[in-house]
Amino acid sequence: MQHLPTEALIARLRALHLGSAVEPALQLAVDRNAGRMRPLSDQPYLYHLVEVAVQIVEVFGIRDEIATVIALWHDLLEDDQISRDELLHYINTRPALVRLGDLLPLLDGLNRHNKTTEQYYSTIAILPPQAFWVKTSDLLSNTKPMPLLDWQRLKPRWIAKYSVELAREVLDVGRFEQKRAYPTIRNALLEVQQRLISGLQNDEDRWHEIAAYDPRFISSAQRLLNLELGSRA
Repeated sequence: MQHLPTEALIARLRALHLGSAVEPALQLAVDRNAGRMRPLSDQPYLYHLVEVAVQIVEVFGIRDEIATVIALWHDLLEDDQISRDELLHYINTRPALVRLGDLLPLLDGLNRHNKTTEQYYSTIAILPPQAFWVKTSDLLSNTKPMPLLDWQRLKPRWIAKYSVELAREVLDVGRFEQKRAYPTIRNALLEVQQRLISGLQNDEDRWHEIAAYDPRFISSAQRLLNLELGSRA
């Protein structure tokens, strides 16, 4: 799959001039993700992290220094790449990060460990808006390549998970509708999901394989197909 080289994407992020905290946040992301690759891709995992940060500005139209830092770090704790104590020390020894205040509640909220799906999204709903912007950009980054991949490379659980979560927790739940930029965010996610589901409809065996994995998939997929772009704008 064609994509920008990671260094080019990093250059785009730097060119946005989102604040002095971006550089130390980026350095930690680079250090902790050296050698990691993104599943089903030739992209370094770092590419995903930077893409999440860039999309918040370029797709959602939101410029926010805290959101950028959280985007670059959103998997650090969940993937056990760093301990909370190490991360706190890193923040406290860099004035550009210290001035942003306590970042750990946002990172804890984006950590799925020991949370049901309902608990996870309910937590994001009551956190400062940066958690929602990062999570939805993360979902967009993870689902955007799906319609372009060979169906056989996509595990049924991934398609089921992202289809069900988007339909039930983000696109069809009123608790997020008052969030800043929600109509833009919703349309970006919905456009990708509708292309994915529409393509799957032409592969009956694959459709049934995914439906067998998660019985909620069919109703969620139908809901995604029925939703209209811009209907809540």
